[in-house]
Amino acid sequence: MSVSSKDQAVNAGDIAAYYDKNTGKFLALGGSGEVAAIHRAIWAPGVTNKAEAFNYLNQLVAEAIIPCISREPEPTTVLDLGCGVGGTSTWLAKALAVHITGVTISSGQQQLAHKRALASGLDQQCRFLQGDFADMPDIAPVDVAFAIESFVHARNAGSFFAMAARQLKPGGRLIICDDFLASATDHSAASFWVNRFKRGWHLNNLVTALEADAAAGQAGFRLTDTNDLSAYTRPFHPLLLTTLSQLTRVPVPWSYWHNLAGGTALQICLKRGWTRYQVMVWDKET
Repeated sequence: MSVSSKDQAVNAGDIAAYYDKNTGKFLALGGSGEVAAIHRAIWAPGVTNKAEAFNYLNQLVAEAIIPCISREPEPTTVLDLGCGVGGTSTWLAKALAVHITGVTISSGQQQLAHKRALASGLDQQCRFLQGDFADMPDIAPVDVAFAIESFVHARNAGSFFAMAARQLKPGGRLIICDDFLASATDHSAASFWVNRFKRGWHLNNLVTALEADAAAGQAGFRLTDTNDLSAYTRPFHPLLLTTLSQLTRVPVPWSYWHNLAGGTALQICLKRGWTRYQVMVWDKET
């Protein structure tokens, strides 16, 4: 069962404003450099530097896409749901020669993603649109869709999977990399930090992996793979985590401060086993 919260759902305008205000800081302070990732660095076995850590999710998504690549003359089409500034989309377009449509709720991110595609010479393979999951732009059905740390912003799991089912061709594949509640969580003890994480990062849809899979099944998806990467997300130093957990209780009206409060809460949730970071792959039934 999901953690209960008295907070109202975060509306699309607030989520867009959150990213418009913070994307520059995410890129400048997040450490992803030329990878242009606004997602978690994964320090899995064999990863030796930041670029590899930030590209790890890109590689996992690519491995899930490869079996879906068509041998027909028409290119394989991919939908990036919550594309950020286009870092993953352009990486996949170059690595796999697929054609990608990226959708972001942030106008600032859409502009940066378009500039990135142009600068990389990938503007014929990548296009980027501004849009909301609840009111998707008109996009032809695709072979594969993926969402890296954007599923949690959807209004609810059911509406997200219903939207994804409409966007995918029969037999298409959906990949989600994101935070999920732990199935064995003591929600009464966790609620303060879980809800602080949700408020700070403007989340609507933090559910267990089992709840996500149930919603996916209702929309006609079959789970084919799942991979828990929680152990490979690098935690804050304990002293820094303790300091930030106290400092970020102070209500400062800065957008990035809210993000820092949410990120600190997430670190505590991961440390105590209240949330997990997972990759899940579904195929749409034919």
